[in-house]
Amino acid sequence: MKLSKKQLGTMPLAAFLIYITIYNSSFKLVFSSSLWQYLVYGMYIVLYTLFIIQQIGRTQKVKQWLYLFVLSLLMFFYLGRGNLNVAIIFLLGLYTVNIMDVRLVLKVYLVSFVIAFVVVIGLAIFKVLPIYEAKYGLLAIGFRNPNTTGFYCTCMVIMHWTLNWRKLSFINWVEIPVATVLLLMLEDFTALLLIVLIVIMKISSPIIEHLLKVKWFSYGLVLLPVIFFGICLWIGHNFNNYPFLSKLNDIFTSRPSIWNYYLANYHMNLFGNQLADVVLTGVNWTVGRGAFDGEYIFFPVINGLVAFVSVMGLLMVSLKKIIWHKQYALFALFLIYLISGISENQLLIPYQCPVAVLMVLICYPEFSFERKADDVKEEDYDRDWSDGGSRWRRKRNYEFY
Repeated sequence: MKLSKKQLGTMPLAAFLIYITIYNSSFKLVFSSSLWQYLVYGMYIVLYTLFIIQQIGRTQKVKQWLYLFVLSLLMFFYLGRGNLNVAIIFLLGLYTVNIMDVRLVLKVYLVSFVIAFVVVIGLAIFKVLPIYEAKYGLLAIGFRNPNTTGFYCTCMVIMHWTLNWRKLSFINWVEIPVATVLLLMLEDFTALLLIVLIVIMKISSPIIEHLLKVKWFSYGLVLLPVIFFGICLWIGHNFNNYPFLSKLNDIFTSRPSIWNYYLANYHMNLFGNQLADVVLTGVNWTVGRGAFDGEYIFFPVINGLVAFVSVMGLLMVSLKKIIWHKQYALFALFLIYLISGISENQLLIPYQCPVAVLMVLICYPEFSFERKADDVKEEDYDRDWSDGGSRWRRKRNYEFY
């Protein structure tokens, strides 16, 4: 089968996602040679070089060049600071601009995660990687902890449902109970909640699609990242002031007390904080044994307000475009991960979740969700009377699938 130029352009991204997923499993702990880390750096260079090569000779508007230039500056700035967690958001996001196809990017993520997931579990079965994580002896099947295993499993299910949103296949329905059994074995109830959410959103999609047409409701959804940040910030700052928050602490497995600890000891600043080593006993003990989950507090404390404001802006603009162009399936995917960001950190980790790179692509000036010409029906055209004539023009508000 002959691949198109666009499909060939996805191969480096797929190779990177497969490798980085395997590398960040317990593979990193078993094979500790620095050579593996240098290979990651080498792939960073290759991806950005390919991005530049594909941009050469391309005709673009000034605002498009400015967008790419600003994101490149941010990427190099955080690379220079040694903050790869932020730099990789802009690097992979920029690379997807050359692909310019949301559905194709999601397919690349899905196939890459499936391959990497099978490889890691296979290495665990053959005892190359440990089946149980070392600290507490919990089932992790080759990954560093059960939550990572569970989140990859859930991410694959959510992306597969998103790609088949209009017509779910038999496999889509079978993978729900299979994933549920695995998540119960892993005791990953947060990931299980996300599985429940995707099913609920699919069942209630006609109601959601109707509500998205209500202007004030859609504006509220665009502001969700800020709303969630404000709620988490309030809970973290006021944890010791209201008794009911201690009950919330039990429900959210100590997240509120953890937020309170880090907000009290590490003030948010422009470029983030370096956390001290975990202390389990004594006066300066670290709450939660060093755990720090909850993207809306973790990201600004660790990476700083400049990075946080940048990604929050991208998230809100991309949400606005998704809702404006009536991309209901994509909205469901974004909403589920936005909710997960309250208690987990994967939302803005682009090698664990596709949202971070998709928001960069969707915010690219003049980006549209157009389908192939063969997929366009007669009703997908409308009359253009602007020039006094009667020519027909293509509508631009197409579903990405």
